[in-house]
Amino acid sequence: MAETKRIPTVGLALQGGGAHAAFTWGVLDRLLDEVAQEKLFIRAISGTSGGALNGAACAYGLNESVPEAKRALEQLWTLVGASSYWHPFYNLPTELLNSPWRWNVNLNPFVIVQGMLQQISSPYATPWLSNPIGPIMEKVIPDFGLINQPKANAPKLYVAATNVDLTALRIFGPTEITAKVLMASACFPTLFEAVEIDGEFYWDGGYMANPALDPLVDSVDDILSVLIDPLFVQHGPPRFPGQILNRINELSFGASWVAEVRQIELINELSVENTLVHHGKPYSRKRFHVIRRDRFMDEIGAASKSTPSIELFRALRDAGSAAADSWVRECLPSVGKTSTFDLEKVVKSRLKGSPAAIRMVQQAEGKRA
Repeated sequence: MAETKRIPTVGLALQGGGAHAAFTWGVLDRLLDEVAQEKLFIRAISGTSGGALNGAACAYGLNESVPEAKRALEQLWTLVGASSYWHPFYNLPTELLNSPWRWNVNLNPFVIVQGMLQQISSPYATPWLSNPIGPIMEKVIPDFGLINQPKANAPKLYVAATNVDLTALRIFGPTEITAKVLMASACFPTLFEAVEIDGEFYWDGGYMANPALDPLVDSVDDILSVLIDPLFVQHGPPRFPGQILNRINELSFGASWVAEVRQIELINELSVENTLVHHGKPYSRKRFHVIRRDRFMDEIGAASKSTPSIELFRALRDAGSAAADSWVRECLPSVGKTSTFDLEKVVKSRLKGSPAAIRMVQQAEGKRA
């Protein structure tokens, strides 16, 4: 491999989002083409939930080669699809074969009943419905030593989970990653029992960080986030109970990312005189990049996060690959030079709270739509 310092270098921040995390499969698959041509180097990956699973498969494979990373990602989603009881005929209306709406199950009666059952049942009352993530990841990653002690051409991996008792974020880093850690990061509490690690209990990392950006600050100056939950929807407030709950979850999971980006940008602003120190080292300004497809994610509906099928995964993979291809063409040349994500309009304005700030967000997102 050529000298990595001459290759555009990024740290990947991978969001979770249930079945929708297959979007990131497509993003990574396309970015790996650039890695193979030595046009991009991935130094570190921080992932939450499905983002952690993607990051683990990618990091493991890159210890050997780009083709192996692609193979591990495909194996991951093939195994997840094979473990699902969801059948594509549940996705209505099926006549819209070439439309994202084919996968929208927000008003599907099966999904509505499923959501109601989750409100009155507990995973502790159905222990026979075990969490399949651990066994799947052990098949995808037969040697976790390669993740915990990565080779020079492979990224370091950081995985976020939420400590249930302490209301605290736990970031598992190199030397700590196991199949159980990945189970914890992807543990949705209404579906699976909390995962115990070293006497502490963990749920999905998205409640505290989706994903955690701080681990990347020490590794890279360019942070590329792959966003699953839409920051912007066009249809106004949801009206049905399930849709309302889904949008609440999207807002909650997205809020931590918005706040953490803003925090890092504030540090950027304070570092003008190069006097700041981070973890004992001089702080260097961070540049931000984002791959997202809000309209597509909004059209397929949040409820489809819990309806995994290999057909849905492939549709999401294709959407992610297309989004990454656009980013490669438009933004990759700027890596190492400048941010390609408008922090002023998309992040800062979301946190200011003034009418003028809201109008700025509307204008910025309206142009994207």
